[in-house]
Amino acid sequence: MKYFGALSGKHMGSTPSVRAQVDQWISFTNTTLVPTASKVLTGIFGWGEITQNDWNEAAKQQKADIKVLNTALEGKKWLCGDEMTLADIYVAAALQTSFQTVLDGGFRKAMKNVGTWVESVYALPAYRSVHGNLKLSAKPLKPVCVQEQKKEEKKAAAPAPKKEEKQEEKKEEKVLDNVASLPPTNFDLFNFKTFFVNHEDKKGVAVDEFYKILDWEGWAFWRLEYDIYEGEGAKEHITCNLMGGFLNRAEHTSKYTFGRHAVLGEEPNLQIRGCWLMRGTVLPDGLVKEHPQFEYYKTRKLDPRNNKEDDALIRAWFGGQNGDVIEGLKVVSIRW
Repeated sequence: MKYFGALSGKHMGSTPSVRAQVDQWISFTNTTLVPTASKVLTGIFGWGEITQNDWNEAAKQQKADIKVLNTALEGKKWLCGDEMTLADIYVAAALQTSFQTVLDGGFRKAMKNVGTWVESVYALPAYRSVHGNLKLSAKPLKPVCVQEQKKEEKKAAAPAPKKEEKQEEKKEEKVLDNVASLPPTNFDLFNFKTFFVNHEDKKGVAVDEFYKILDWEGWAFWRLEYDIYEGEGAKEHITCNLMGGFLNRAEHTSKYTFGRHAVLGEEPNLQIRGCWLMRGTVLPDGLVKEHPQFEYYKTRKLDPRNNKEDDALIRAWFGGQNGDVIEGLKVVSIRW
């Protein structure tokens, strides 16, 4: 989108300040608006499994995100500057399905700045030529997960026919992901994280203790390497933001993962890599199936007990700091 904007010389922002704001709103959309909206719409359309509590939390967060937009639009027609920019198109398009389903008329009325702004964007002839004439939600749709739960409750409350009392109904077993279906582990990850990050000798004694108490049948170390596209590693701040977005989207796996992720090398050839401990002996579904960026990562399982190079790699990563050299590259930014 920015490429075509640059070709036409329009809607990119007329000053460096406005152009920076355009980038800011696009990043905010990618890292905040879209992940939350995806959870809400998963419940609305039944795209995947989501509990009522999780859906309620996502819906609450989405409304909080819209309030951020509403505040930013106070006294303004457009998000950045006095003219429509790519930020307006990008944010409005990302929220389009939400405005058609859950962000209803009553909510838009309360968020009057957002309501006026989004109707202005959707009314643009160029936008309508692509998306058509949009009808926004008058009343919010209810999530499938909540509706199904109510149906199950009604079924449980209804008396069963006498003839069928002796028959055992076969209940459909819920398919668990590959982490939830694992047998219990005696490795306490939460307490170990606290121990490890506060240990003075992270490359030595801390890793030795790691190996001693780890449940090796229920956990595995993995090396991750992002398959970086041309130009993505050209600027440090952009590459660090790319890493940050990946880690934000992986937050839901924090109960069964522990690792380091870093931007390495020098401009314009920066790399993003990591070394993680993960539950199970195969990659967890929480990353493989639920993380939109994980498919762009090359992965390799490490065997530090039998491979000295893998052991050295784990010690370098888990004890690494900014300025260190890991895998032959200087650490620009490293995060837990």
